[in-house]
Amino acid sequence: MHRPQRVPSARSLLRVTVPGLGLGLSLWLGLAGLAGAQATATHVQLILDASGSMLTKLPDGQTRMASAQATLRQFLGDLKAEPGLNVGLRIYGAGLKAGQQCEDSVLVAPMTGFDRTALQTRVAAATPRGATPIVYSLLQAAQDFPQDASRKVIVLVTDGEESCGGKLGEVLGAFKQRGIQVDVRIIGIDLNDAARKSFGGLGTFENTRSGAELAAALGRATATAQTGVYALTAPKTAEAGRVVEVQWKGPNNPGDYVTVVPKGAQDGTYTNHVYTGAGNPARLTVPLEPGDYELRYSNERVSPNPTLARTPLTLTPATYGLSAPASAPAGSVLSVKWTGPNNPGDYVTVVPKGAPVGMYTAYFHTADGNPGKLTLPLAPGDYELRYSSEKASPNPTLSSVPLTITAVQYGLTAPASARAGSTLQVRWTGPNNPGDYVTVVPQGAPVGTYTTYFYTRDGNPGSLKLPDQPGSYELRYSTEGASPNPTLHSVPLQLN
Repeated sequence: MHRPQRVPSARSLLRVTVPGLGLGLSLWLGLAGLAGAQATATHVQLILDASGSMLTKLPDGQTRMASAQATLRQFLGDLKAEPGLNVGLRIYGAGLKAGQQCEDSVLVAPMTGFDRTALQTRVAAATPRGATPIVYSLLQAAQDFPQDASRKVIVLVTDGEESCGGKLGEVLGAFKQRGIQVDVRIIGIDLNDAARKSFGGLGTFENTRSGAELAAALGRATATAQTGVYALTAPKTAEAGRVVEVQWKGPNNPGDYVTVVPKGAQDGTYTNHVYTGAGNPARLTVPLEPGDYELRYSNERVSPNPTLARTPLTLTPATYGLSAPASAPAGSVLSVKWTGPNNPGDYVTVVPKGAPVGMYTAYFHTADGNPGKLTLPLAPGDYELRYSSEKASPNPTLSSVPLTITAVQYGLTAPASARAGSTLQVRWTGPNNPGDYVTVVPQGAPVGTYTTYFYTRDGNPGSLKLPDQPGSYELRYSTEGASPNPTLHSVPLQLN
């Protein structure tokens, strides 16, 4: 009965292949979500490295610059424009300031709206020529942003380190002096130890050595940059196993979901979850085990799935119980009262005493009513009634009570012979459970075989139309309540 849940996977919303490098760059910036999820505007500055190292040829003969240009142009072409979204482009090392290599950094497209065509044109025109004035570029970028409450993000991808003697420690001071807070995301491509260390303390830095690493780093950098536009609101406590309503705030990007995990679980951990696309508030079934948990807003398109917002949740023990007679006849329909949260997937079943956890036979869902109706097994013996749930694996036993199933008397009374094709009156003894019937079959026919029949509920005696072919037959008392329909009693019948 337990249905395994889909495991979130690391995928990208936009995958662009960079020729030569063979890099699947996951350029999921979610920039539209940044603007749409909050009332204030969002300013994003993309910084393109056009230093001389970008002329390095790739194995297929294409330069890194040509590959980067193709990637950015496609990204800009697919980026969705949203009100409040402002995207600008700064290029350094392209020789746009002749004779000033260490100040060769120009904001070629201001962060005023989103002019897709102008940005693509600027990217295509960039030609790598000179040095790598990273610090100068970031200091200039600090002047590019407005002094307001808008969200501010810099995304810089570099294949080299500062070459003009600039001190990266000065960058944060420049932002502070202007009274602005900028989220700086720097991603290095196969940088050496010295270059990696040079970025220490400046925003968030990741070094990558393969296309897969670069794709994941870009996804993480830009998803994490959205921190602050995400939030979760839910009760602080709930009964274990209940359905909890969770109000969420976020861009509702494809792959965004809300989950519940044990307190302190690693990023990427998830149990029950619901996608934000299903609605707001999200309705989430919490675990059956009491304890301290967290509700998390995450996304399956970045690996490991990042925690973008969280709120604590304490689960208290739920109350479960079952009430029914201590014994009942085999095959009968038993009325069972239950106590429990009646969560989706909660059910009551009957199993042999000591059966493994998760085992079930006949059952009813608590959603079907209280009391519920349960058809008991046909074999007498010691059993248990169990309150369980499909929402965990193996389906746990949340409450149980013993049940003794007693033997039932079955019998058939009819003449030993009759005329073929006639109608025979047959008296029966039995529980008259739903689905009980009497049939006539050739002698020795397989269990479950039937021809003409009548249900015991139709009366006693019942009328049975006999086959037209003379021979040796059996009258059988059987039931549809088990498979194959068992023979509970039989007597021979000769048709003349």
